[in-house]
Amino acid sequence: MRCLCAAWRPLWPECVLQRNFEGFKELEEEAVVHEIVSLGNSMGLEVDDNDVEELVEEHSKELSTEELHELHKEENETLKRSLTSEESGEDEDKEESRIIPAKDLKDAFFCWSKLSKLAEDYHPDVGSVEKAISVFNDTVMNYFWK
Repeated sequence: MRCLCAAWRPLWPECVLQRNFEGFKELEEEAVVHEIVSLGNSMGLEVDDNDVEELVEEHSKELSTEELHELHKEENETLKRSLTSEESGEDEDKEESRIIPAKDLKDAFFCWSKLSKLAEDYHPDVGSVEKAISVFNDTVMNYFWK
């Protein structure tokens, strides 16, 4: 309703009802409560007007000084935890984002191909060699190929 009135007011102001300023606050609060309920219902929540009014009533009470200090302490602890987890994540990102020179990669690939070829050709246990080469390719070399 509010959107409809807002859209028509500039185009055809006579068709939009003017607000009654007596009791305006009560009507506005009712509209907000209904809008919250409809949003909750559209999200699949079972919400009614009483639930919203109860929530507003609970949060309108003033907190004592001790409760405010406790809340502030909890927020600080949460912030510290999130900052330390971000810092550890940044260290991991720095390690992952190190640039490896192309020459070093080329040398590593060349050495690995020579070593794997040597092991396949001369090691007596061919099955173990193939398994070891496959594991090393999957766990180590795959990172560098990407």
